[in-house]
Amino acid sequence: MTNLQHLFQPIKIGNLNLANRIVLLSMALGYADSGKPAPRLIKFLRERAVGGCGVVCTPFSVFPVGDTFLGYMGLDASSDEHILPIKQVADSIHDCGVPVIGQLNTLTVWRRDSAAQLEIVGPSAFTARPKGHLPREMTRDEIKIFIKQYGLAARRLREAGYDAVEIMGGVGNIVSRFISPLANQRRDEYGGSFENRMRLPLEIIRDIKREAGEDFTILWRYSGHEFLEGGYDIAGAIDIGKALEKAGAKWLSIQVGWHDSPIPLITREVAQGSFAYISEAIKKAVGIPVVTSYRITDPVMANRLIAEGKADLVGLARALISDPEWAKKAAEGKLDEINRCICCCRCVDQTVAAGKGLEVCSVNARIGEDIDTGIKPAAKRKKVYIVGSGPAGLEAARVCALRGHEVTIFEKGAGLGGMLNVAKLPPDKFEIGYLQDYLENQVKKMHIKTILNKEISEGDILNGQPDCVIIATGSLPAIPDIPGVRSNHVITALEVLSGNKVDWRKVVVIGGGLIGCEVSAYITSLGGEVTILEMLPKIGMDIGAAERFITVNKLKRLGVRMETGVAVVEITDSGVRANRANEQLVFKADRVVLATGMQRDDYLYKAIRKRLNEVYSIGDCVEPRRIGEAVKEGYRTGLKV
Repeated sequence: MTNLQHLFQPIKIGNLNLANRIVLLSMALGYADSGKPAPRLIKFLRERAVGGCGVVCTPFSVFPVGDTFLGYMGLDASSDEHILPIKQVADSIHDCGVPVIGQLNTLTVWRRDSAAQLEIVGPSAFTARPKGHLPREMTRDEIKIFIKQYGLAARRLREAGYDAVEIMGGVGNIVSRFISPLANQRRDEYGGSFENRMRLPLEIIRDIKREAGEDFTILWRYSGHEFLEGGYDIAGAIDIGKALEKAGAKWLSIQVGWHDSPIPLITREVAQGSFAYISEAIKKAVGIPVVTSYRITDPVMANRLIAEGKADLVGLARALISDPEWAKKAAEGKLDEINRCICCCRCVDQTVAAGKGLEVCSVNARIGEDIDTGIKPAAKRKKVYIVGSGPAGLEAARVCALRGHEVTIFEKGAGLGGMLNVAKLPPDKFEIGYLQDYLENQVKKMHIKTILNKEISEGDILNGQPDCVIIATGSLPAIPDIPGVRSNHVITALEVLSGNKVDWRKVVVIGGGLIGCEVSAYITSLGGEVTILEMLPKIGMDIGAAERFITVNKLKRLGVRMETGVAVVEITDSGVRANRANEQLVFKADRVVLATGMQRDDYLYKAIRKRLNEVYSIGDCVEPRRIGEAVKEGYRTGLKV
């Protein structure tokens, strides 16, 4: 068994006693109703507490959110009438024997009371984005109201039974902008010198002590490096940490950058544990515990970060969305049973970018409305055939087997995984393989019968006399109706990513969506000179907000030529002819790669759907989409059988 003794050592933080070093970080989930907890939120947090994390943290607004879009951020601690509703959350987590922290947060919008309009405000009229909205500079009177909102919110949290309060002071929110030498350009007592820039956070701490009591545990979360030109670096973060410690903060939870920072922070390009050097530097300079976070999903790495003195605790967010029992499985040494985050950022795209509730996780179907479901034994054991072993088929097999059915998987290829085998091939996409590993381990653990290298026919199915058939045959590349598309020098993106070996020289990729971008980067890494032709006005319009700018910037760095608003007219022996508006274009190429989407492979489903009583179609053979939808359909179908 892997020794994770450092990760599972108890620790005392202020008045909190933690059984281990695993922190469920505060997350924007959208499971709130006008600032009050929805049952879904309580269930989500409780499952992670039962799942073994050492402490649960959940976000609160200090000003009235009402039913605005800010409701996705979390709960509302701006009024005494909310004390009883938010007490339900604390009580539920305490029932699991786990302490709970309320994180107080303001993003970039604020209002002084429920009668005021929401406004983008800050210490100064500064934006880190060239086309960003300029905040209105807050007045001194507004700053005093802002500080008082924090103190009153902390008092309400304490009355609701919360064990501690954490202040969110990083990633470009209002508090962090007051601290930042870049964003704070004031000339009064709240700006200029370091002491003046720290005045607001220190006054927040003092007001919390005044309102909630000197003995109420105060924690602080902030950016350990702003990664913005003119912003503070690690040395600045150390000075901030020392000042917060002196003021009474009992831990420093370290974030990285701003949402506006021009470098990758949480996406796949960032290696696991990359930013732990920042928390390590801060830990060496202060005498209170330090929490490290960002891009940590592996329990072994989490344990090592603590063992090596890079942090005292590890903060997890996406890892605990993916698997609520991450901590429990790690403690029991069941590392191969952890359903690990694949860092697709779909959760971030839904919540932080779109301001909506979390409905889809690519690896965990029990998110959103599905959190209210559970896997229960079937009333009748059935013989179930599953055709196709992509994420939809494997998840359906897992759920059906757990319910007690006799399951057989038929796969025409030499191994399980379907399109996951292709999706994980690009160097920065290897983590997609975590999902494949997890599902294949589940199949082995439950002794599900698998028949490989078998393209099953309608007759085979009927002769086998199954009670239920689940068709998960996936999708095939869509071939556009373009003259010359069947030429020998034309190849699909799927063939390229599957390892088709050709002499890459001058290449035109038709299609600039996610697949087109990925295959272009891959071909460039093999020495090819690539031009992307995209008919839409922007490259990568189907890529989530968290990853799109990184993907496009990477293509620029690699020297990929990107042409938008282009309609391909013909593929010739020497390249591609196209039009843009009234302009005729010619692009020279030795190879043409089609990244023009996928189409469902539903032939078998159509052939048998009326021949048997119980037939389901799931995943890409219903409609080509993303991994999360496939996993959800597999899960939901398994519950129906």
